[in-house]
Amino acid sequence: MTKLQFFVPVKVTVEDTIREINTVRDAIEFLRRWPKGRRGPVFSCAERSCNAAIAGQMTVDQARQSFVSFARIAGLLEDSRQPQPWLAGATHTRRREAEK
Repeated sequence: MTKLQFFVPVKVTVEDTIREINTVRDAIEFLRRWPKGRRGPVFSCAERSCNAAIAGQMTVDQARQSFVSFARIAGLLEDSRQPQPWLAGATHTRRREAEK
C-alpha cells in the first residue's frame, strides 16, 4: 500500500509546536484529533479530500491543497505566519520601479 506522501510537507503550529504533516494519513490523523466543536465546512472538505485520496478518487496533491486550506483558515499554517524576507524585498522593489 502506498504511503500517499506529500511532495512538500505541510507545516502546522499547534500550541507553539511546529509539526510536519508528510502524508495523507498524517493529515487524516491530525484531522481526527481536531476538536469536534471547531469542525466546519473547510474541515469537512479536507477530511473528505484525504479520504478520497486514499480511495484513489482524488490525487495526493489535491488532498494536500485541501488540508493546506484548512490549516490556513484555522490559523495553523506555519508558512503563512512569518513573511518571507525575499518576498518582502521583491514587493518593495516593484513599488520603487512603479514610482519612477
